Amino acid sequence: MRFRLIHFWEARNVVTKVLIGLEMLLIDQKETVIQGFIPSGRIDTYLPYMRAGGIYRLKSFFGSNNKILYRVAEPSFTITFSSTSVLSDLEDSSVCFPEDRFRFHGYEEFDAACDLRGDLYGKFSLFYRIMLI
Repeated sequence: MRFRLIHFWEARNVVTKVLIGLEMLLIDQKETVIQGFIPSGRIDTYLPYMRAGGIYRLKSFFGSNNKILYRVAEPSFTITFSSTSVLSDLEDSSVCFPEDRFRFHGYEEFDAACDLRGDLYGKFSLFYRIMLI
């Protein structure tokens, strides 16, 4: 799998503050924004070689269903680094990975849409993109 690393952040247990892992937003060659995860025990293996905006190839990973409560990307699955994962930096990639297919939402926006039971953000992004054309 080839991807651009959009952004990453620590995931911690809300109560104990124990580090669970590293959550990531990735974008693949088909312009799909995907949620990624590195378990806490593997962060030191991969993080020193990663930077936001970098393009990488990941071999040997596994996918799992997202928890509805903690989903940060449209697809319902997460790409998780495993003990056999191999990450390669693609500094001179001939494949174009767009950088503008995502938008971060502030707390106020999420709070305002909290109980609307709809995909307000996806529709808003599409509407906004059409308005720019």
